[in-house]
Amino acid sequence: MNWDFFKRTKKYPADLYTKEYKEEVLCSIENDNQWTKIPLAFLFMLSKSDEEKVRTAQILHKCVMNLTYTQMANLDTIFRDRTSMDWSYDWGNESPRNLLLTSMNEEERVSILGLCTFHPNGYFREKALHTLANFETGREIPFFLFRCNDWVPEIRRVARMNFENRISIKYGKEIVQNLPIVFKLRNAKRADHSVLIEKILQFLAQKEAIAFLEQGTKSEFNKVRFFCYKIMIHSKTFNKEALLNYLLQESEPHLRFILMKEILNDISIKKFNDIFPILSRDKFPKIRVEVLQKYYTFHLKESIPILEETLLDKNGSIRSIARYLLEKQNITNFVSYYKRVIHQGPNEKYRGALLGLGEVANKDHIDLVLPFLQDDKVGLIKAAIRTIRMLDGNTYKNEFIHLLSHEHRGVSKEATRSLQSTFFQDMETAIYHVYQNAQYDHTKYNAAVLLCSLPKWNSLPYIILFYVCKEDQSVSHLGKLQLVNWLATFNKTFSIPDKEQINYIQCALKNHGKKLIEEEKRQIEFYIKGF
Repeated sequence: MNWDFFKRTKKYPADLYTKEYKEEVLCSIENDNQWTKIPLAFLFMLSKSDEEKVRTAQILHKCVMNLTYTQMANLDTIFRDRTSMDWSYDWGNESPRNLLLTSMNEEERVSILGLCTFHPNGYFREKALHTLANFETGREIPFFLFRCNDWVPEIRRVARMNFENRISIKYGKEIVQNLPIVFKLRNAKRADHSVLIEKILQFLAQKEAIAFLEQGTKSEFNKVRFFCYKIMIHSKTFNKEALLNYLLQESEPHLRFILMKEILNDISIKKFNDIFPILSRDKFPKIRVEVLQKYYTFHLKESIPILEETLLDKNGSIRSIARYLLEKQNITNFVSYYKRVIHQGPNEKYRGALLGLGEVANKDHIDLVLPFLQDDKVGLIKAAIRTIRMLDGNTYKNEFIHLLSHEHRGVSKEATRSLQSTFFQDMETAIYHVYQNAQYDHTKYNAAVLLCSLPKWNSLPYIILFYVCKEDQSVSHLGKLQLVNWLATFNKTFSIPDKEQINYIQCALKNHGKKLIEEEKRQIEFYIKGF
């Protein structure tokens, strides 16, 4: 008798999905880079169709190759959090080798086996690590590092053993590329990784590994460059001239600051004088502050001209530290200095003089500043607005409201900030007039921002009006966000609306309520019902 009828055919995870669905998932990864769908597409690797496995492997490999280390770390979590990996399938007795085909190249195999090490099933992860250990491309290193912090002790041991076997010059480039993952282990709580990290630091401190660190300073990832600089400083194998060269080529300001701190540490006066013209012009204010303080320390008597010039710096913290260091030398009449620059120039110093005047003068000096509101240079107009705000903003609200309609977006935004720092509620009608008659989109939006910032009950009619605005999507988006925020924070303040405010709200609901989400409309009606 033939009993084949009663035999159960083996069903692979991929066979549980329709062809159309699988194609949709793969296309979203391939075309839209939706890497968070990798765990779902990974299931398609166990399929009856070799053609399907090859296509899936190619798409997964291409996507994995472009992932940052942060995305890789998140993907490790997503494999566990967002999918059960089809627990009806016996993954523990499955071999990662069955996901591979002879037609796959070595790089594709490493990517697929690397994803296998993210699998929720511990037995499957461990087998994937052993299989991955047979490859020596260097791309297996990040997968070993992630598993060094696995929650299963045996998997941690296997991963660490395989990684330590690769701490050598052959893999120096890959180790440097994965330094962010290495140092993330420092904060891991499942095991103590200090010995492993120390081995890596000792390896990279060798002369043979210097080239890899130098190559790492050119990485597109800030954290790779950060750890390369840290190791360079820690190892003491790089002199100040070399660190200065790295500082000059570094674009990220906080990394330049780290290098600068080491360069200035125990520096001689001669070397400092050589590099002062370079560092004093750095774009990052924190660097200029440190350099200025160092210059003051080395050249106390000769520092006054440099400090006076720095009083006009474009950055407030630089101007402040310059005044502090001059005060230590009994120079305190800064108002006169700023007034003299405003009267006599040069023109390129006006901006620093205006801002400096705002920091040390009083409202009696505003007449000096007001003419700059009519200047044709945007930077000077913005500086004048800011200075007036610091000296006596409440008196000049009308000027700020007028500048909301300025053709330049930056000027309008600066005027908005200045009004927000004042008591502008009494200017509600004037601001709404600006909104209604706005010539520029940025004027309309900034006026809407101010009206949304009014007190609780005054702002709600405007929020509803902006919510339903069809002419300007940015204003409509602002209204929707503000209404969500208004409803969420309703119970945080307990002011009681007057009858006029209630009438305005009811009128807004009557005119525009049908365009609101029903639940939001119902909430508003409930909140005003008791008044």
